[in-house]
Amino acid sequence: MTWYLRLPAGNTAAPCVDIGKYAMIGTSVRTCVREEWTGQKPSCFGLNQENDYAMEKPPTILIRHQNGPIAQSNDGKLIVYPGTTVHLECLWMRRFGNPKWNVSHDYRKYPEGWSSDEGRDPQLEYRISIMHAVKDDSGTFTCVTPARHTHSVEVFVKPVHCNEIQVRRGLSASTLETMMGTRVLFSCTNGNALIGTPEISCLPSGNWSAPLPVCESVECGEVPIQANSNGSAPRVAILSREVGGRAAFSCPPGYGLRGPSEAICLPAGEWGAPFPSCVEVQCFHPGAPQNGYAQGTPPYRAGDVVQFNCNPEYMMQGQPIIACQDNGRWSGGLPKCVQACSYPGTAISGRMSSVKFYYSIGESITFTCDAGLELRGAKMLKCLKNGKWSNAIPTCVNPDAAVNVRSDAKGLYKRDNYGGGW
Repeated sequence: MTWYLRLPAGNTAAPCVDIGKYAMIGTSVRTCVREEWTGQKPSCFGLNQENDYAMEKPPTILIRHQNGPIAQSNDGKLIVYPGTTVHLECLWMRRFGNPKWNVSHDYRKYPEGWSSDEGRDPQLEYRISIMHAVKDDSGTFTCVTPARHTHSVEVFVKPVHCNEIQVRRGLSASTLETMMGTRVLFSCTNGNALIGTPEISCLPSGNWSAPLPVCESVECGEVPIQANSNGSAPRVAILSREVGGRAAFSCPPGYGLRGPSEAICLPAGEWGAPFPSCVEVQCFHPGAPQNGYAQGTPPYRAGDVVQFNCNPEYMMQGQPIIACQDNGRWSGGLPKCVQACSYPGTAISGRMSSVKFYYSIGESITFTCDAGLELRGAKMLKCLKNGKWSNAIPTCVNPDAAVNVRSDAKGLYKRDNYGGGW
């Protein structure tokens, strides 16, 4: 059961939170006399809606309104702003007969009947309407069921206004309206912090729900960072101490941040938590490339490096050295070792188109000789899929020396066969 208390001098009034859906048992006003409260302790009980519209329970009254605000006062009255249209809907199963509405005055006749509006239930809601309420409509509206159970709503039509909003320097209000039920949102336009509640509403009592906030300059102090058990603590660089300012965190070499990298200065003058910590950085074992191997011993901490090598007749694609970074990640990925041809050598007194330790499969190189020399052999070599060159490297020779050698050889042949010499 839900109820709340209002505490004027020496007394306590206890209306139910929702006057249409709950009724009260007990004394509505109690006085403290000689350290004890007079009367019976009040409690609130649900009406027929909470009991599946039971015939033996007082009826629930739903309250709807348009064209103006309504509110419930601390003493359980329905406060209606003049000009507002109010519909009081008595919940009763129509098949058991028609309820009726009794009004405590005869100022005017009010239309009543089963609700026919879109979205309403004409088999359950028996309505009476106060159209464009005026002060003389104030009174008690009572629903009487065919089972003779009743429930009442006391209506009080009154132009309730709260005090005018005095906007101070730097304070911005979403509206300057003071009508009952008005909600006002506040913010600061001068970069200062909002001290107090950011939202107030005009209560049926004619009072604002809270004092107006103010805009004041607020600064945050030092960031309350503590060292870990390992003695490492984040380093703090305060960029601005004003509200909305930032403090940036970093860790010494070999450590990484666990948690946010910055904190914001909050309107209360405190840095927004949580704060980070520094933990020793370690990288996972990177493994080794196929047809290759890695040099380096785990565990790998920030700053450690791993060098990769390929087996003979394989060349590397990728970075041969990677480093463990402060974020716990390697600076590069695992390279590949692919089959290749090794440096074939070069021809004496000749040149080759490309000089490298390894050549990829399908790559070609060409040879040329110095001026005056003649190339003997294949001018172009290609690296085959088996990691071998397509030909041996060529040679560079003197063309005149080659001719003389051939001539001498030819003469010797003749003398041997025809001259009887050798």
